[in-house]
Amino acid sequence: MSDDNKNRYVMPTESAAEMARLIEQGNMATRAMGGLFPEDIDVNTIQHVLDVACGPGEWTQEVAFQHRNMHITGIDISTTMIQYARATAQVQKLTNLTYEIVDATQPLHFADNTFDIINARAMVGFLHKDSWPSVLHEFVRITRPGGFIVLTEADDPGRTNGVAFETLTQFGMQALWRTEHSFHPLGNNFGITPMLAHFLREAGCQDIQQRSYVADYSAGAPAHQAMFENMRVGQKLVQPFLIKLGLATQEQLDELYNQSQTEMLSEDFRALLYILRAWGRVEK
Repeated sequence: MSDDNKNRYVMPTESAAEMARLIEQGNMATRAMGGLFPEDIDVNTIQHVLDVACGPGEWTQEVAFQHRNMHITGIDISTTMIQYARATAQVQKLTNLTYEIVDATQPLHFADNTFDIINARAMVGFLHKDSWPSVLHEFVRITRPGGFIVLTEADDPGRTNGVAFETLTQFGMQALWRTEHSFHPLGNNFGITPMLAHFLREAGCQDIQQRSYVADYSAGAPAHQAMFENMRVGQKLVQPFLIKLGLATQEQLDELYNQSQTEMLSEDFRALLYILRAWGRVEK
């Protein structure tokens, strides 16, 4: 497989719709986990933070707002995302923020031992499965001894009782499996959450911890509207990727998309999203 295919981003990186979706998704994940950092990490020891694949910057800006003593750097491959993040940070007068256009799948330009903590969420959506070890070793290189690497992933967009929703989810899982992003042997889901502690350990991290969280986005639940907006955009944006791989026709996807939206708006819709956060301390 070529390098271009290995580092393929499934969603369009310069899309304004994708940017709005990422904001909804990021905020929902933070709420589900009860905070910006794992509760076992002493934030008083953190001064320099790196957020990898920061998108439109919702996480970095909340960190910068709550912790004015920290300096936060956000990196993303998307020019559109970085421009938006810079503009919103300027409006909020968050001077302790820096954003850079960087491809996280390539060696990073930061010096050794630069950051106290590295945060990375949802890398499974863009990172080829063979690239995880080298990316994690690069994270370790630029983290100071005693610093932390925090990884947050989900294996699918949730477990629901929607037939069309689940059909579209399976198409997405198969697409990532075919393009070698998924770790599941059959491509039923991303299969990434069982791998996180392993990757941290193999990269040399110590005191590895894992914590699972659940976001209920059933009809009437607090997270329902945010997830509905997330899927309203995400299920549409992923269509060209599914068609290109021959998993479905546009006509089939349009019908499933409309049915999925109807399912999510039904009073009987039930859905849970499971999230795993894993982190380890860097020792050199």
